[in-house]
Amino acid sequence: MAEATVEELAGYVSGSVKRKQIVDVLNKNGSETFEALGKLTRTPRNMLEKVLKDMLEKGVIKKQNDAYALTENGVAVVNVLHSMR
Repeated sequence: MAEATVEELAGYVSGSVKRKQIVDVLNKNGSETFEALGKLTRTPRNMLEKVLKDMLEKGVIKKQNDAYALTENGVAVVNVLHSMR
């Protein structure tokens, strides 16, 4: 399967309130732990695990040690989403 374009990834992120919240938190704070993301986005643990796993697979976020951060594509998604406002 071909890698998704930034526009496709932006559509993917904007299609879910939780994905959008996670991207916004990571854009603002740089990186966050699983626990902090759960608290900041008020997302139940099971849902957060699934959302983060999906976003990791799509290449929007990356895991560094015990924290999550935006990838280059994730930063590009933020820029696309901001330009759409």
